[in-house]
Amino acid sequence: MDQMVKDFNVSCTNCSLDEICLPRGLSQQEVENLSIEVKSNISLQKGDYIYRQGDEFNMVAAIKSGSAKLVSNDGAGNEHILNVLLPGELIGFDGLFQNKYNCSAIALENLCYCVLPVGKLEGLCAKIPGIARELLKHSSEAINESQSQVMASKSSAEEKVAKFLINLSDRLKSRGYSAVQFNICLTRQELGEHLGLTLETVSRTLAQFQNIGFLNVQRKLIEIKDLQGLRQIFTA
Repeated sequence: MDQMVKDFNVSCTNCSLDEICLPRGLSQQEVENLSIEVKSNISLQKGDYIYRQGDEFNMVAAIKSGSAKLVSNDGAGNEHILNVLLPGELIGFDGLFQNKYNCSAIALENLCYCVLPVGKLEGLCAKIPGIARELLKHSSEAINESQSQVMASKSSAEEKVAKFLINLSDRLKSRGYSAVQFNICLTRQELGEHLGLTLETVSRTLAQFQNIGFLNVQRKLIEIKDLQGLRQIFTA
Protein backbone atom coordinates (compact mmCIF):
# COMPACT_ATOMS: atom_id res chain seq x y z
CA MET A 1 0.00 0.00 0.00
CA ASP A 2 3.01 2.28 -0.30
CA GLN A 3 1.52 3.80 -3.46
CA MET A 4 -1.12 5.44 -1.28
CA VAL A 5 1.35 7.84 0.34
CA LYS A 6 1.03 11.19 -1.37
CA ASP A 7 1.97 14.75 -0.53
CA PHE A 8 -1.43 16.23 0.16
CA ASN A 9 -1.72 19.91 0.98
CA VAL A 10 -5.48 20.15 1.11
CA SER A 11 -8.27 20.76 3.58
CA CYS A 12 -11.73 19.21 3.94
CA THR A 13 -13.04 21.58 1.26
CA ASN A 14 -10.97 20.08 -1.56
CA CYS A 15 -9.93 16.65 -0.26
CA SER A 16 -10.33 13.76 -2.69
CA LEU A 17 -11.64 11.60 0.17
CA ASP A 18 -14.68 13.77 0.87
CA GLU A 19 -17.10 11.03 -0.22
CA ILE A 20 -15.55 8.53 2.21
CA CYS A 21 -14.35 10.59 5.16
CA LEU A 22 -16.27 12.82 7.58
CA PRO A 23 -17.39 15.46 5.01
CA ARG A 24 -19.61 12.96 3.18
CA GLY A 25 -23.24 13.96 3.34
CA LEU A 26 -22.46 17.52 4.45
CA SER A 27 -23.30 20.69 2.54
CA GLN A 28 -20.53 22.83 1.12
CA GLN A 29 -20.98 25.39 3.89
CA GLU A 30 -20.86 22.67 6.55
CA VAL A 31 -17.66 21.29 5.04
CA GLU A 32 -16.11 24.76 5.09
CA ASN A 33 -17.06 25.17 8.77
CA LEU A 34 -15.60 21.75 9.53
CA SER A 35 -12.38 22.56 7.69
CA ILE A 36 -11.74 25.51 10.01
CA GLU A 37 -11.59 23.24 13.07
CA VAL A 38 -9.73 20.28 11.60
CA LYS A 39 -5.95 20.13 11.95
CA SER A 40 -4.80 18.52 8.71
CA ASN A 41 -1.71 16.97 7.15
CA ILE A 42 0.03 15.60 10.24
CA SER A 43 2.83 13.32 9.06
CA LEU A 44 4.20 10.17 10.69
CA GLN A 45 6.87 7.64 9.82
CA LYS A 46 6.41 3.88 9.77
CA GLY A 47 6.09 2.59 13.34
CA ASP A 48 5.00 5.94 14.81
CA TYR A 49 1.87 6.07 16.97
CA ILE A 50 -1.19 8.14 16.17
CA TYR A 51 -2.27 7.40 19.73
CA ARG A 52 -1.44 4.76 22.33
CA GLN A 53 -3.64 2.41 24.31
CA GLY A 54 -4.44 4.08 27.64
CA ASP A 55 -3.88 7.64 26.38
CA GLU A 56 -6.51 10.22 27.26
CA PHE A 57 -9.20 10.49 24.59
CA ASN A 58 -8.53 13.85 22.95
CA MET A 59 -9.27 13.48 19.24
CA VAL A 60 -10.92 11.63 16.41
CA ALA A 61 -8.39 11.06 13.62
CA ALA A 62 -8.90 10.49 9.89
CA ILE A 63 -6.29 8.72 7.76
CA LYS A 64 -5.49 10.88 4.75
CA SER A 65 -2.72 8.85 3.07
CA GLY A 66 -0.81 5.70 3.90
CA SER A 67 -2.10 2.93 6.16
CA ALA A 68 -2.13 2.06 9.84
CA LYS A 69 -3.02 -0.80 12.13
CA LEU A 70 -5.21 -0.84 15.23
CA VAL A 71 -3.69 -3.03 17.93
CA SER A 72 -4.69 -4.02 21.44
CA ASN A 73 -2.37 -5.42 24.10
CA ASP A 74 -3.74 -7.88 26.64
CA GLY A 75 -2.62 -8.26 30.24
CA ALA A 76 0.08 -10.74 29.21
CA GLY A 77 1.71 -8.27 26.83
CA ASN A 78 0.47 -9.96 23.67
CA GLU A 79 -0.40 -7.73 20.71
CA HIS A 80 -3.65 -8.34 18.83
CA ILE A 81 -4.13 -6.64 15.46
CA LEU A 82 -7.75 -5.53 15.25
CA ASN A 83 -7.86 -3.84 11.86
CA VAL A 84 -5.92 -2.32 8.99
CA LEU A 85 -6.84 1.30 8.29
CA LEU A 86 -6.94 2.99 4.88
CA PRO A 87 -7.34 6.61 3.71
CA GLY A 88 -10.71 8.12 4.59
CA GLU A 89 -11.26 5.97 7.67
CA LEU A 90 -11.88 7.54 11.07
CA ILE A 91 -10.42 6.19 14.30
CA GLY A 92 -10.52 7.04 17.98
CA PHE A 93 -14.13 6.18 18.79
CA ASP A 94 -12.93 3.52 21.22
CA GLY A 95 -11.93 6.35 23.56
CA LEU A 96 -15.46 7.65 24.04
CA PHE A 97 -16.62 5.18 26.69
CA GLN A 98 -13.90 5.51 29.35
CA ASN A 99 -12.33 8.74 28.07
CA LYS A 100 -9.18 6.86 27.10
CA TYR A 101 -8.15 4.83 24.07
CA ASN A 102 -8.63 1.07 24.38
CA CYS A 103 -6.19 0.30 21.57
CA SER A 104 -3.22 1.83 19.76
CA ALA A 105 -3.09 3.16 16.20
CA ILE A 106 0.31 2.65 14.53
CA ALA A 107 1.54 3.73 11.10
CA LEU A 108 2.33 0.79 8.80
CA GLU A 109 4.15 3.11 6.40
CA ASN A 110 4.72 6.84 5.97
CA LEU A 111 1.34 8.26 6.84
CA CYS A 112 -0.61 11.51 6.87
CA TYR A 113 -3.70 12.12 8.97
CA CYS A 114 -6.10 14.82 10.15
CA VAL A 115 -7.39 15.54 13.65
CA LEU A 116 -10.74 16.70 14.97
CA PRO A 117 -10.05 17.70 18.61
CA VAL A 118 -12.54 16.38 21.17
CA GLY A 119 -12.86 19.88 22.61
CA LYS A 120 -14.32 21.05 19.31
CA LEU A 121 -16.88 18.26 18.94
CA GLU A 122 -19.72 19.68 21.03
CA GLY A 123 -19.55 23.08 19.38
CA LEU A 124 -19.30 21.54 15.91
CA CYS A 125 -22.30 19.29 16.50
CA ALA A 126 -24.34 22.32 17.52
CA LYS A 127 -23.11 24.36 14.56
CA ILE A 128 -23.16 21.55 12.00
CA PRO A 129 -26.02 19.09 12.72
CA GLY A 130 -24.77 16.69 10.06
CA ILE A 131 -21.50 16.11 11.93
CA ALA A 132 -23.12 14.06 14.70
CA ARG A 133 -24.91 11.92 12.11
CA GLU A 134 -21.73 11.21 10.17
CA LEU A 135 -19.74 10.44 13.33
CA LEU A 136 -22.40 7.94 14.34
CA LYS A 137 -22.32 6.36 10.88
CA HIS A 138 -18.55 5.94 10.99
CA SER A 139 -18.76 4.52 14.51
CA SER A 140 -21.48 2.10 13.39
CA GLU A 141 -19.37 1.00 10.42
CA ALA A 142 -16.48 0.23 12.77
CA ILE A 143 -18.79 -1.88 14.97
CA ASN A 144 -20.13 -3.75 11.94
CA GLU A 145 -16.57 -4.46 10.79
CA SER A 146 -15.74 -5.87 14.24
CA GLN A 147 -18.85 -8.06 14.17
CA SER A 148 -17.89 -9.33 10.72
CA GLN A 149 -14.45 -10.28 11.99
CA VAL A 150 -15.95 -12.17 14.94
CA MET A 151 -18.28 -14.08 12.61
CA ALA A 152 -15.33 -14.94 10.34
CA SER A 153 -13.31 -16.37 13.24
CA LYS A 154 -14.81 -19.84 12.64
CA SER A 155 -14.06 -19.81 8.91
CA SER A 156 -11.37 -21.93 7.27
CA ALA A 157 -7.89 -20.53 6.67
CA GLU A 158 -8.66 -20.22 2.94
CA GLU A 159 -11.86 -18.28 3.65
CA LYS A 160 -10.14 -15.95 6.13
CA VAL A 161 -7.27 -15.06 3.79
CA ALA A 162 -9.56 -14.71 0.75
CA LYS A 163 -11.98 -12.48 2.65
CA PHE A 164 -9.14 -10.28 3.92
CA LEU A 165 -7.77 -9.80 0.38
CA ILE A 166 -11.20 -9.12 -1.15
CA ASN A 167 -12.10 -6.69 1.63
CA LEU A 168 -8.83 -4.83 1.07
CA SER A 169 -9.37 -4.89 -2.70
CA ASP A 170 -12.89 -3.46 -2.40
CA ARG A 171 -11.83 -0.72 0.00
CA LEU A 172 -8.90 0.32 -2.19
CA LYS A 173 -11.14 0.40 -5.27
CA SER A 174 -13.61 2.72 -3.52
CA ARG A 175 -10.69 5.10 -2.90
CA GLY A 176 -9.58 5.18 -6.52
CA TYR A 177 -6.63 2.81 -6.13
CA SER A 178 -5.97 -0.46 -7.93
CA ALA A 179 -8.23 -3.27 -6.78
CA VAL A 180 -5.94 -5.99 -8.14
CA GLN A 181 -2.40 -4.88 -7.34
CA PHE A 182 -1.34 -3.57 -3.95
CA ASN A 183 1.15 -4.01 -1.12
CA ILE A 184 0.16 -5.61 2.16
CA CYS A 185 2.11 -3.67 4.75
CA LEU A 186 1.55 -6.34 7.40
CA THR A 187 4.18 -9.03 7.78
CA ARG A 188 3.03 -12.63 7.36
CA GLN A 189 3.25 -12.96 11.15
CA GLU A 190 1.08 -9.87 11.66
CA LEU A 191 -1.42 -11.04 9.06
CA GLY A 192 -1.65 -14.36 10.89
CA GLU A 193 -2.21 -12.59 14.21
CA HIS A 194 -4.95 -10.50 12.63
CA LEU A 195 -6.72 -13.51 11.11
CA GLY A 196 -6.11 -15.94 13.95
CA LEU A 197 -3.76 -18.12 11.90
CA THR A 198 -0.17 -19.23 12.25
CA LEU A 199 2.60 -17.77 10.13
CA GLU A 200 2.99 -21.12 8.39
CA THR A 201 -0.72 -21.32 7.56
CA VAL A 202 -0.77 -17.82 6.07
CA SER A 203 2.28 -18.55 3.91
CA ARG A 204 0.89 -21.91 2.83
CA THR A 205 -2.51 -20.44 1.94
CA LEU A 206 -1.01 -17.63 -0.13
CA ALA A 207 1.17 -20.18 -1.95
CA GLN A 208 -1.91 -22.31 -2.55
CA PHE A 209 -3.81 -19.37 -4.04
CA GLN A 210 -0.83 -18.63 -6.28
CA ASN A 211 -0.62 -22.23 -7.47
CA ILE A 212 -4.34 -22.22 -8.30
CA GLY A 213 -3.88 -19.04 -10.31
CA PHE A 214 -5.83 -16.67 -8.06
CA LEU A 215 -2.80 -14.58 -7.08
CA ASN A 216 0.73 -13.63 -7.94
CA VAL A 217 2.65 -13.02 -4.71
CA GLN A 218 6.01 -11.27 -4.53
CA ARG A 219 6.88 -10.59 -0.90
CA LYS A 220 4.34 -7.93 0.17
CA LEU A 221 3.12 -7.20 -3.36
CA ILE A 222 -0.16 -8.93 -4.18
CA GLU A 223 -1.51 -9.15 -7.71
CA ILE A 224 -4.99 -10.66 -7.91
CA LYS A 225 -5.28 -12.61 -11.16
CA ASP A 226 -8.77 -14.05 -10.62
CA LEU A 227 -10.86 -11.70 -8.49
CA GLN A 228 -14.09 -13.62 -8.97
CA GLY A 229 -12.48 -16.97 -8.21
CA LEU A 230 -11.03 -15.57 -4.99
CA ARG A 231 -14.39 -14.08 -4.03
CA GLN A 232 -16.16 -17.39 -4.50
CA ILE A 233 -14.02 -19.04 -1.81
CA PHE A 234 -16.02 -17.40 0.96
CA THR A 235 -19.32 -16.83 -0.85
CA ALA A 236 -19.85 -20.43 -1.99
